[in-house]
Amino acid sequence: MDNLLENSIEYDLNPFIIFNNEGKVIKYNQEAEYLLSYVNSKEIFRLALDNAPVSYGYKNSFIGKEFNRVRYYAMQVGYEDDEYILVRLYKEAFIDSFDIKRSNITKVNIYTLLELSFNNILDIKHIKIEKNYDPSIPEAYLNVKAFMQLLNSILKLYKDVESLNVVVEIRIAKKMIIDNKKYPVCSISFHTPNAKIYRNSTLQKEAKSANSMILIKDDKIIVEFALVIDIT
Repeated sequence: MDNLLENSIEYDLNPFIIFNNEGKVIKYNQEAEYLLSYVNSKEIFRLALDNAPVSYGYKNSFIGKEFNRVRYYAMQVGYEDDEYILVRLYKEAFIDSFDIKRSNITKVNIYTLLELSFNNILDIKHIKIEKNYDPSIPEAYLNVKAFMQLLNSILKLYKDVESLNVVVEIRIAKKMIIDNKKYPVCSISFHTPNAKIYRNSTLQKEAKSANSMILIKDDKIIVEFALVIDIT
């Protein structure tokens, strides 16, 4: 039963973080890892202190806080001693909006584009690429030229690494709006331990051209795009 409870927290759609009394992150779940990829942990810690109960226990607050266009409507803060403090944020459904030119898009397999980019940019004989792909993701409409440019620019940042982990998955509970229609969100994450990746304004522009969002933190880059499978 302990594993069941622990795993329910790990795979919860809401971020869960435990700090020590100095504001250092001690434990977090997968959703919190995603949040901390674009928000400084100190900002979350300060928010927790501002909404903490005055004595030992737990407090739920409605906050209406937004981080990188993801809106959180409430949070829980709790502590039972002076050493650790727990934070859980409750998010609203994520929605972003883009308009597309139908003349510029083609229905493609995202994995085909990734493989082309791997072969074009990386020395695949000397870089170990670990691929964690969701096989259920169908072909989708993309601006292939713009999306390939984005993938190539990202992979150039990893040309000198020894290994690269690539994860492609559906972002549950997130939506994007394309031409006034809601679509599920697919994400591609690139990660190499101990690599140092810096925020890049060029990547932001290329992501926008590809109707995508990009998040960058230290050794990880995440690209999100709408999974448009039907434009009729």
